[in-house]
Amino acid sequence: MSSVHLFDRSEFALFLHFKFRQILTWGADDRNSREVIRRSALENFPQNTPNYEWYGFYIKVRRNRFARPLDIENVPKLIVDAFSRNQIEKDQSNYAQVGIYDDDSLEYVRALQVEGEFTEDENSTEIWIYGKRR
Repeated sequence: MSSVHLFDRSEFALFLHFKFRQILTWGADDRNSREVIRRSALENFPQNTPNYEWYGFYIKVRRNRFARPLDIENVPKLIVDAFSRNQIEKDQSNYAQVGIYDDDSLEYVRALQVEGEFTEDENSTEIWIYGKRR
């Protein structure tokens, strides 16, 4: 079994990169949190979605060191779900145009890398979505 290297341009293309000034975690007001993510992605969202084999996410959170503790494993679920057409339909989202794949299953999403660091500044989440070239 080989490792996935999302930054390998020969295998992966950067589909979308965006950032927002908060950290959202699964388990509290999930629908509205997914809408925040979708709205944030919309600004840089490509007009056409290429036909990638599957997708991978690189997520970086920056947390103010004086804020309450963060369970980093609760961050990626909302992000991955936000771009699922099935979840968009269930949420009756105002941002249907950001649907990238049908479901958040392994068939469509196969790589997640989540990193965090402390900052003296505002909380933020930065997201890169890569597509596996066919």
